Amino acid sequence: MKHIDPAMTFEKDLHSAVETPDFTALDRLYSGRCAKYGDYHAHSASGGTSDGKTTPEEWLSAMPALGIDFIGLMDHRQVRHQYLDCFTPEHFLFGTEPASIWVGDVEKKLVCHYLMIFPERENLETLLAMFPDVYEFEGGVEGHFAYKPITRKRFLEIKDAVLSLGGAFVNAHPMQQIESTKLDDFYFGAYTANEVIYTGAFSAQGNPHTAANYRLWTEMLSAGMKVYNTATADAHGAPTNSGVNTVYAAEAHCREYVKRLRAGDLNAGYIGLKMCIGTPGGGVTPMGGTTSYRDGMTLYLRADDAHPLLSSPDVPLRLDIHSDRGIVYSAPLTTACLPFSCAVRVEPGRKFYRAEIVCEETGAPAAIGNPIWMEG
Repeated sequence: MKHIDPAMTFEKDLHSAVETPDFTALDRLYSGRCAKYGDYHAHSASGGTSDGKTTPEEWLSAMPALGIDFIGLMDHRQVRHQYLDCFTPEHFLFGTEPASIWVGDVEKKLVCHYLMIFPERENLETLLAMFPDVYEFEGGVEGHFAYKPITRKRFLEIKDAVLSLGGAFVNAHPMQQIESTKLDDFYFGAYTANEVIYTGAFSAQGNPHTAANYRLWTEMLSAGMKVYNTATADAHGAPTNSGVNTVYAAEAHCREYVKRLRAGDLNAGYIGLKMCIGTPGGGVTPMGGTTSYRDGMTLYLRADDAHPLLSSPDVPLRLDIHSDRGIVYSAPLTTACLPFSCAVRVEPGRKFYRAEIVCEETGAPAAIGNPIWMEG
């Protein structure tokens, strides 16, 4: 069996499949929501200090042909992109990508890039103004700000403030930026996210950046760190769909896309994954959530809605459900089989469950779901 990182192998932790599952709880959870595809991290030529090559207007024009519903233009050192006439929250996300150099309480200076993504434009400006020693935010439409060396403690205070303002916090291209062998240096706290699929389209070649980030993420999960994953192309040039996330959204709006990211209720990749754990009493825990083990729990999963990039119906795929101990369930798949549903009995003593879909021949990722964590 091939995997996203060719160097990795997984033990088996086979669970019992449910013969006649009732998917009512899963269907109710996703009722009124439809698949939206987008990238939380790109750049544009919005003027000022922006370093992208494509204007927001050009992004907007290119999105329909790429099958992209939303894009996060995380332009550096300014907020001016958020004031452009074309910048509508139906298609664009409010946010930026700062960089931080950690000094003082670390073994050596470490540089990281991070995303701060918000449901409303004013949230970002409020955050920047809260930390004048870090950003020296000028305010106004241009809204330039700096990147100053700070302690990791101060950095984590910024993260906490982002979350308190309703935003999402993402470790951008972690293995391509942070030069460290310590897991803690990549961990920004529970319910933050790491970019895992990085500039890695579903292709026969795979992507070494994605493999490295995937390995990091799985190591963090095994260490008990509650970290979500996302995909990105980090596009600075021509618009691309090589880093798509599938989000089941109730509305086409920035606030909905940020809500799902904050909750880990989405998956990286080109095939939608709908997942929950249900209890006999009717309780339901969605993807990204945390629950406590009870007898009779069932994990419900449906693979659905393939992006046009995976329109070929005969590409051999494989669906795997993982626990922290190994592969719980595996089944062959093609996009012609979608929607594909399965259910397995939840076992005690597992730390989490998650699902992914890979290309059977190459191990390239088609979808990487976020975990449901188990306690007790």
